[in-house]
Amino acid sequence: MSRLAAGAKLLTVVIVCSLLASTVALGFVEGSPELSASLAENRIVAGEEATLEVMITNAGELETMSTTNPELNQRVLTATGISTRLRADDAPLSVTTRRQSVGSIADGGEQVVPFTISVDEDASPGTYRLPLRVTYTHTAEIDEGGGFSRTRTVEETLSVTVRVVERARFSVVDTEGDLGPASVGTVSVTLENVGSEVANETSVSLASLDPDVQVGSSGSSSQYAGAWEPGQRRTLTYVVAAADTATNATYPFRVTTAFDDDRGVRRTDESGVVGVEPQTGRRFVVTDVNSDVAAGGSGTLAVTLRNDGPRTSDATLALRSTAGTLTIDGGGATTRFVGDWPAGAERTVTVGVTTPSGTEGGTYTLDATVDYRTDGGVDASARPANVGVTVVPDPDFSVRDAGVSLAVGEEGKVRGTVVNNGTTPARNAVVVISAPSSTVRFAETTYAVGDLDAGSSADFAFDAAVAPTGEAGPRPFDVTVRYEGPSGDDRQSAPLQVRGEVAPQPDRLAFEAVNASYGIDTSNRLRVRATNVGDTRLEDVRVTLVTAPPFTSESPGAFVSALNPGETATLGFELTVSEDAVESTHAVAFNATAKTADGDVVRTEPSLVPVAIAEPTGPGGDTAIVAGAAVLAAVVIVSGWWWLRQ
Repeated sequence: MSRLAAGAKLLTVVIVCSLLASTVALGFVEGSPELSASLAENRIVAGEEATLEVMITNAGELETMSTTNPELNQRVLTATGISTRLRADDAPLSVTTRRQSVGSIADGGEQVVPFTISVDEDASPGTYRLPLRVTYTHTAEIDEGGGFSRTRTVEETLSVTVRVVERARFSVVDTEGDLGPASVGTVSVTLENVGSEVANETSVSLASLDPDVQVGSSGSSSQYAGAWEPGQRRTLTYVVAAADTATNATYPFRVTTAFDDDRGVRRTDESGVVGVEPQTGRRFVVTDVNSDVAAGGSGTLAVTLRNDGPRTSDATLALRSTAGTLTIDGGGATTRFVGDWPAGAERTVTVGVTTPSGTEGGTYTLDATVDYRTDGGVDASARPANVGVTVVPDPDFSVRDAGVSLAVGEEGKVRGTVVNNGTTPARNAVVVISAPSSTVRFAETTYAVGDLDAGSSADFAFDAAVAPTGEAGPRPFDVTVRYEGPSGDDRQSAPLQVRGEVAPQPDRLAFEAVNASYGIDTSNRLRVRATNVGDTRLEDVRVTLVTAPPFTSESPGAFVSALNPGETATLGFELTVSEDAVESTHAVAFNATAKTADGDVVRTEPSLVPVAIAEPTGPGGDTAIVAGAAVLAAVVIVSGWWWLRQ
C-alpha cells in the first residue's frame, strides 16, 4: 500500500472518530411529562351541588439528559397547552363544567382545576371512578447541537375517585295521638336518625294533610331539636286542634326534618307521611288554651277542659311543667280545686307562668292531670292531657331607610324607620339613640313611636349637633327599642346600628380686616368684612371677637340679621392694644353662629385675621423721653455753671 493511500485511510478514521465524539458530547435530549390527577376532598352527598378541586401533578420522566444545558431537560418535561374535561361515566352525578384550559405545568409542578358537579338525589353510597380526559403538547426531543426539536401532542385519560357518603336521615318509628273531634290535643312523633352523621341545628316540622285538623296556629308547627346523633331517637310533641267535622278514621300528617350537615349545609329530609288515630275514650279534653306569656317574662295561662264522661266530684286539676322550662305559680307544678264537674261541662283554671331569661318563642308543653271521685266514691286519676302553652317571642326589630345628615360644627338629623319584623306587637315603643363620641350631641335621645304591631313600622328622627372640634368621617349610631312586653314588663331590644357619614364643616363665612394696624397702648375700632361664601342664606349671624394678650376688647360682639350667598357686611369691634405690646403682627380670632333657612344652627371654626402693631409715627415714645431727658440735663448743667460763676 502506498503512503498516499495509507494517509487517506488514516484521515478517514480521524474524521469518523471526531464525528462520533461530537455526537456523544452533544446528542439529543429526550423526555416526557407524566401527569396524574387526585382530589384533596372526594366526599360528596346525594342531592348536593359541589365543586371538585382536581389536582393535576406533573412528575416528568427524562430519558436522555443534557449535562450542559439543564433548561433543555426542563423543556422536554413541561406539559403545555393543557386542557381537561371531567366525565361522570357511570357515577350517579352530572358534571356541569365544560372543558377547562389549564396552561402549562412544569416538572414537579401542580395545578388545581375546579369542576362543578350535581349529585343525583337517589345516589347510592359508594366509591365511583370519574375519567379525566387530558390533552397537552410537549417537546419530545431536542438536538443540542443543531437546535432541532420535535413536538408531540398527547391525549390520555386519567381518573379521580369520589365517594358518595351517608348523611343524616330520619325515619318515623312511632306516633301517638291524644286528640279527637272537637278538641285540642297533641300528636307525638318519635324519629330516629338512621343515617351515619350527626345532624346539627335540627328542626322537625309537622303539617296536617286534613283540612279539619290544624297543627299550631298556621296549619304547621316546627320544633327545634338541636344536635341529633346517629341512632338516637327523640319524641317531639305538637299541639293539634281538630274540628267537630274531623271524623276521618286516621289523621294524616307530613313530617319534615331540616338540619345542617357536618359541612354546615342546610338540608331537608322528607321523613314521611304518618297517620294518627283519634282518641275517643279521653275522659277530660282540653278545649281551649289562652296565654299571654312572653319569652323571658311572665304572664297568665288559662286552660279550659271539658268532662266527656259521667259527673264527678271533688275534682282537682294539676298542671305540671314537663321539661322544667316553664315555672307555674312560682314552681314546677300547681293545683286548682274544681269541685263538682257535671258531664259535658267545661271548667277553666288560670295560673301564672314565668319563662326564664333566654327562652325562645314557641310552644311548650304542660301535663294536665284531673284527679276526681267517682259516683261510687272511688278516687281515680284520668290520663294526663297535654297542654300547649304558646310563648310569645320578642319582637324582631330592624331599621330601614336610615339617614344621617350631619356636618362638623353644624346641627343636623339622624333619621330612619324602625320595623317590627316579628309576630309579637310592641306596646308603647320608644326609640333610644346613643352618640358615637363626645363631639356628637343629641338634643333628645328618646323618640316615642307608640305601638308597633307585627309587620308595622314608624319613622323616627333625632336632632343632633357636631362640635366644631369633631372630625368628619363615618360614624355608627346604636339604636335600641324600649317597649312594653305582653305581660306589661319593660323590655329592650338588642342594639341596631345606623351608619352614616359626618361631613366636613362647610365654608360658611370669610373674614377680612379693613383696618388692621394699630399703635401700642391704643384703643381702636377694628372693622372686619364678613362674607357669606356658602350657597345657603344665613340668618341671625352673630360674630364674636376672641382676643388674647396683647389685645383686649370691651365690645367683642357684632350682629347681622341676614347674609345671602356672596353678600358682605362690615362689622365693627373695639380692640385695645396694651402698653406692653411690641411692634409685631398678631392674629385675632372670630367665632360665628348662624341659622340656615331650615332652622339648623351652624357654628364656624375660629377664623384668624392678622393685626399689625406699629410704633407711633409722631413725637413721643422712647425717642421723646430721651430728648426730654437731654434737654433737662442741659438746663441743669447751664444752671449749675451760672450759679458757680456768681
